[in-house]
Amino acid sequence: MKASIKLFFIYIVLNLLGSLAAVPLVLVWQFVTTGTVDAETAGAQTFVPGSLLFMFFTVWYLWKQRYLDDYRQYVPTSAGYLAWTALLVLTVGIVMEWVMGLLSFLPDWFEQDFDQMRDNWVGILYICLLGPVLEELVFRGAIMRELLRRNRPWVAIAASALLFGLIHFNPVQTVNAIPLGILLAWLYWRTRSLVPGIVYHVLHNSLATWLTLRYPDVETLRDLWGPDVHTAVLCGSAVVVLAALWRLSRYPATGEAGWLPTTKETDKTTD
Repeated sequence: MKASIKLFFIYIVLNLLGSLAAVPLVLVWQFVTTGTVDAETAGAQTFVPGSLLFMFFTVWYLWKQRYLDDYRQYVPTSAGYLAWTALLVLTVGIVMEWVMGLLSFLPDWFEQDFDQMRDNWVGILYICLLGPVLEELVFRGAIMRELLRRNRPWVAIAASALLFGLIHFNPVQTVNAIPLGILLAWLYWRTRSLVPGIVYHVLHNSLATWLTLRYPDVETLRDLWGPDVHTAVLCGSAVVVLAALWRLSRYPATGEAGWLPTTKETDKTTD
């Protein structure tokens, strides 16, 4: 557990370093393009470059710690498994959107930051692709893997999901990320592959971003579809979620069959 907690806090520190490193770059860019420096405006413009620097620092750290050199975790699962995973994205998203609607009182502290990121293609690329891949490398490829080495699967899944929720530092995102983290951790435990989780995470963020940009004035899917259609789609989605989970659980599971760490992994400092 200590190794996972350490990775969690290193992730936070690297995030802060990325934000701090972005500030002088933004100030220089301001001066070059406008001839002036506005510290207040620069602070609002650091979210995208800070995120990119944070990603660079994190990938570099994971590489140095040899979390990225086990190429088994990049092996795709079957096409059928990925298809069921994609179906799960669509239906879980609809169910979770309804659940989060019941929790609309939760504050969204980073709403303006994400609106700013969605205003340019680099920010959209980070939200839809780079961010999800990075989070899967950290929370499933490193933290979840460390937890599985010392804990029972259900403990590892629950602990990694909790850490995944807490790392968002935003009440509305945290509540939404914990069940998502449980599902992503379960997919990783079943397959020991990052590919299903990456597919799920990328599609999840991409669909959410597309809906936000396509329908900026619509608050909920119920408002988009109307109450009658939404009720039917919600009930159908709940049934499909259960069917998809059952079908995915029927595939041969690497996690259940057992998985031994490589020599490189056993060389690392244990908890």
